[in-house]
Amino acid sequence: MQIKSLMSTFLILTVSLLLGVTPIKTHACDFESVKFIADFPAARLDNCRLASDTHYVLSVDAENRPINNSPWYAFKVAANKAQKLNLSIDVIEGSPRYMPKVSDDGKVWENIPYQVSDGALHFSLDVDQNPVWVSAQEIITSKDFDLWLNQMSQPSKIKRIHLGKSTLGKRIDGLEITQPENNEWLILIGRQHPPEVTGTLAMLAFVEEMLTNSVLHTGFLQRFNILIVPLLNPDGVDAGYWRHNSQGVDLNRDWGKFTQVETRQVGSKLDSITQSGDKIVFALDFHSTQRDVFYTMPNDYPVAPSKFVDQWLKDLKSNVLSSFVVRNVPGKSPGRGVFKQHIADTYQVHAVTYEMGDNTSRAMITSVAKSAARTLMQALLAAPAESFYITDGEKSADSIP
Repeated sequence: MQIKSLMSTFLILTVSLLLGVTPIKTHACDFESVKFIADFPAARLDNCRLASDTHYVLSVDAENRPINNSPWYAFKVAANKAQKLNLSIDVIEGSPRYMPKVSDDGKVWENIPYQVSDGALHFSLDVDQNPVWVSAQEIITSKDFDLWLNQMSQPSKIKRIHLGKSTLGKRIDGLEITQPENNEWLILIGRQHPPEVTGTLAMLAFVEEMLTNSVLHTGFLQRFNILIVPLLNPDGVDAGYWRHNSQGVDLNRDWGKFTQVETRQVGSKLDSITQSGDKIVFALDFHSTQRDVFYTMPNDYPVAPSKFVDQWLKDLKSNVLSSFVVRNVPGKSPGRGVFKQHIADTYQVHAVTYEMGDNTSRAMITSVAKSAARTLMQALLAAPAESFYITDGEKSADSIP
């Protein structure tokens, strides 16, 4: 048995070591008849060992700690002859979160049966000379976002914009839809946390519905400008990280602090909007967690209109399948650097953290996102422009919890 690790580029290795973050790795485990490969964007595989016969134990570790328990894994496996493998994924200092998915091409994925015992994930896999992809969730890398941005920006009214670069030099781009007479802005951001793929699936479906729904989008774009930043953390996504960017920082704890180049670039763009005299009226931040939930600002928090989100989510509930639970969970987190809170405190308007469950059916994610886009457009169009401003009394320091 021979196990070998292929080194990543000198630059990335040096930067990562200096920052105390596990470097982006090109890793392979070669056994006598089986090979595990993690040499592609979003791959994550830290170690492999042959436990017995056809049973292999694969280990995954976080990029740095402290960290929340969202262990990501992604690799390919091939064998020199057709055989069934028994695989275990062991999470170092953690426990499994994501059910395994397999693909023949890295694009079309399906769930496979699995078990969790002794803190590890266990499943069987039929393999041969053609590599099989295995991943915690569908793989959507910075290249996929780049292709999507190009596709969405084909109509002349939708402009692809460049906000800047990540710590490791990856592009942070977005979409901007504006008209000269419009001065109200909707802000959409996504993928602050690398493994949160269901949030990305929701965001892509939401944006596509918002920009192509023939009944609503024409009127909506005659009043509102839109800024869309679908991938805030390209370094973490392409490195297969659990939570952080390349400097080991949770970007959704950096808003207002702006210690990271990624949040600073979007923060500067938001500031430029308001400094020009325009008004940010609403924002959505797409994420994933164990269940479907909408984290909102409390009705008594100084944001306007006060009950806007409550009504929107009630409308959404009436437009989705009864099997989908619309959970409205209000809360505040001052000083923690959360995007939702930053929008509320800086611009005095509502922001929502839109979370899709890890295992929510992909058809349901798409259906709900489309309904969410339609009902939000309707709600924003129905709200008078002056309703997005709070009174001087409401802005007083004593009124802010």
